Amino acid sequence: MRILKRASIASVALAAMTCSVSAASLQVAPTTVEIPAGVSASTLNIKNTGSEPLRAQVRVFRWSMVNGEEKLEPATDVVASPPMATVKPNTDYTMRLVRLSKTPVTAEETYRIWIDEIPENKTVKSGGFVNMTFRYSIPVFFLPAAEQAPDIKWSQERRGGKLYVSATNAGGRRVRVADIAFGEGKGKPVWVAKGLAGYVLARSSKSWVAPAALQKSAQPLLITAQSDSGPINAQALPQQSR
Repeated sequence: MRILKRASIASVALAAMTCSVSAASLQVAPTTVEIPAGVSASTLNIKNTGSEPLRAQVRVFRWSMVNGEEKLEPATDVVASPPMATVKPNTDYTMRLVRLSKTPVTAEETYRIWIDEIPENKTVKSGGFVNMTFRYSIPVFFLPAAEQAPDIKWSQERRGGKLYVSATNAGGRRVRVADIAFGEGKGKPVWVAKGLAGYVLARSSKSWVAPAALQKSAQPLLITAQSDSGPINAQALPQQSR
């Protein structure tokens, strides 16, 4: 089964550019879906605030992390209904998200939904203008009955000649990381990402490349960041290089 090697983390990503301006406007809510234990379905609301009909494609991916990198794989156990929709101007459309498996959720299950606006095939007028379509990437979490907490530990290692910092989550709940910076001793921290820096999923690891100014560092780096579990102030413990 084909694996998508890069997961879209932004809530809205520019997906395509052609040569006309789209009059349709795609909005999706909520932008994060949490489904409690014992519940197998939820809904998303697609809204067209534009003056023309809007066509949208909905795809569901199982979301995981492998070797510190995010992976998306087309899901078969969670489906969106319907997978295609036409939304009239100034109209809302409700889409269902259904978990097909009857097996109880014992550990947090993670998915992403891509909602793509499908551009209309229109004749390009002289002078040209830009037709932009958008992709929403919505994180979806199916929660277990027993409440679980994240457990993050930080490490650093050299891989392929580059210094990486990794967060390993041994807990049963993901952590959303934002405004992350790395520092060396009492030096000024160097920004790695302002705003959303990604998720560290349950029982998984996520890695970031250290900034160029810190690539030659021989001492443990200091990590500062914000998360949905509170502020992060940690030290990355050195690991064996590979």
